[in-house]
Formats: sequence, C-alpha cells, structure tokens
Amino acid sequence: MTDDLTIRAAVARRALAQALTDAGDLTDLQWRRAFEEVPRHVFVPYFYAPSGDRISGDDQWFTAVYEDRSLVTHRTDGAATSSSSQPSLMATMLEALAVQDGMSVLEIGAGTGYNAALLAHRLGDDHVTTVDIAEDITGPARDRLATAGYHPTVITGDGSLGAPDRAPYDRIIVTCGLSSVPPALLQQLTDDGFLLAPLGNALARIHPTGPGAATGRFLPHGAFFMPLRHTSTDGVPTRRPPLPTVPGRPSTLTAEAIADNDFRFLVGIAVPGLTWQYDLGENGEITGARVWHPDGSIAQLHPGTTVTETGFRPLWTALEDVHRTHLMADCPGPDRYGITIRPGEQCVWLDSPDGPTRILTM
Repeated sequence: MTDDLTIRAAVARRALAQALTDAGDLTDLQWRRAFEEVPRHVFVPYFYAPSGDRISGDDQWFTAVYEDRSLVTHRTDGAATSSSSQPSLMATMLEALAVQDGMSVLEIGAGTGYNAALLAHRLGDDHVTTVDIAEDITGPARDRLATAGYHPTVITGDGSLGAPDRAPYDRIIVTCGLSSVPPALLQQLTDDGFLLAPLGNALARIHPTGPGAATGRFLPHGAFFMPLRHTSTDGVPTRRPPLPTVPGRPSTLTAEAIADNDFRFLVGIAVPGLTWQYDLGENGEITGARVWHPDGSIAQLHPGTTVTETGFRPLWTALEDVHRTHLMADCPGPDRYGITIRPGEQCVWLDSPDGPTRILTM
C-alpha cells in the first residue's frame, strides 16, 4: 500500500462516515469510529460492473468503494453470488443490533469480510464469528481481515446451520436474503439475545420465546440481499426462461406499483425467490419489467399496462392478487408487520398476531 493510497483512504473513510452520519444512518459514535478506521478498499480489491467487467486498481474503483453503494464481488457461472453491501444498510443493521461490550455475535454471510471487520473493531476478534458457504469466499475474506489487522473466527459452511461449536450468541446478524428463518439459528441464541435478518426485502428483529419458538417485528428499512446459499453451487440466480409469446392482456398492476418498496416487501413474503429485470425511462423510472421464478414461470409487463405470462403458474396474476391485498390493507410498510415462529411453522402477520397472516415456505 502506497503512502498516497493510505492518505486517500483515510480521507475517504472519514467522508463516508460523515455522509452516513448526515443521512441519519450512523448515529452511534463507536460504530462511526469503526467506519472511519476499517479500510473498505482492502476488502473490495475489485468489483464487477453491471456489464460484467471487473473493475480494480483505478480511480473508478477507488471512488466506487467509498461511495454508499453495494458492489458485486463474486460471480458463479457468470452470475452475481456475493457482494459488499451498501454501507448505509450495513450501518443501519449494525446499529439495530444494539450490542454492548462483551457480547458475542454470529454473522451469516461473511462475503468480503468487511462487515466482520466492523464487528471485530467494535467488539474484539474473540467475540465475532462469521460463516459463508464456499472456501473461495471465506479464504479471501480471512486474508483480507488479517491484512486489515482483524482476526475473527471465519468458518466455511452452510449458514443455515450457524456455528454451534461457538454458541450461544447474544446476537445473530444475517447478511443474505432468507425466505424463512433457519431453526438452527434460533437455537444458538442466548435467552435474551435476538436475530436480525432480511425477510421479504425488510429487516426482522426476532427474539426466541421458547424451544423452537420466537417472535419479532419488522423494521421500516428496505434490505435487499443475495439469497442464502446452502451449498457452494446453489444460490446462482436462475437464468431467465424464454419470454412469453402468448397474447397479452390488460394488467391491474402498473410499473409504478412494482417500484413501491412497501408492496415489494409483501411480494417477497408472498412469492419469494423472484428475479426482476426492468426497462427504465429517461428519468430512471420503471416503464416495463420481466419477472421470473425458479419454477420456470415468467411474466413480462410491456410499456403501458399490457402483460404476458407463461410457465408453471400465472405469475403476474399472483402478483396482482398480492397487490390487491396490499391496497385493501391501506398500503402498509414493513414496520406494520411481525413474525411468529413455532416448531414446523412460521407466519408473517399484519399489525398483530391475530391480524391477516401469511405462512412462510420453509
């Protein structure tokens, strides 16, 4: 590392921390110090542009690393499978953990190692464990952590199983998308601990209430993450099926509606596992879209309000049903929802456990 890069990075870290503070994403002084002192560029020596080009070592790379943006850092068979999360979302999640000195934290989704470094800076190496599915992710993460001066425990394994040998944990933070909460993680919490995880594109803070049981509420923040991988070869985004060639029909779900994060939260709960592509207008607004599911179903919203769909099930029809539910409930945000977990069942409810409920696919 050259002296020039050292100086530039120190300035960039302070600027990033200030920007996060000004935006209200970073309010805790100790977490601010972590963002000011942990060098993100060490953990993101390169990233992949949307075109697939690998960017590293130049001004474009350095500027992007210290901007508030997520960066794709790992690809499998040409598809993005790991990333460095947006710093503002990282700050929101870290502050939502409400950690205190001496607490132990398990992170599911080591990724680049940057978030583990922030945790280790705040709590100390011995109090942080991080897990990811493949050695080609955990190996570089471990090396980068050491380069930056941090040595938390880095484990290669299925994140849904946690790290029972080092349990119990006061906090578990999941930095990959879930369709339901892995029961093994709840078993590794202390009695007064909690798990923070993204479900349906929002964060849920979940407290154990007994053997195999837990309850929690969703936070208002959006949280878009790549899905949890259970093996080194799964989790690769499904390739887009052939576009529908059937006749179109009018759609009750508009391009403007699918851009609404509150609606998309409910979609993520009701129809998990979707992949989206968008057509954008001159001002960046969504004008059309394609959405598909691993079961082979695909729908295309054409400019205007015409939709075509084909495959295993009428996917767009399912989304229209979800949108009607959303409208009938007065378009609630994620923070009006909660989750109840019992052995063999997980359900998300609106306003109270007695309110409208959707069962999660486990």
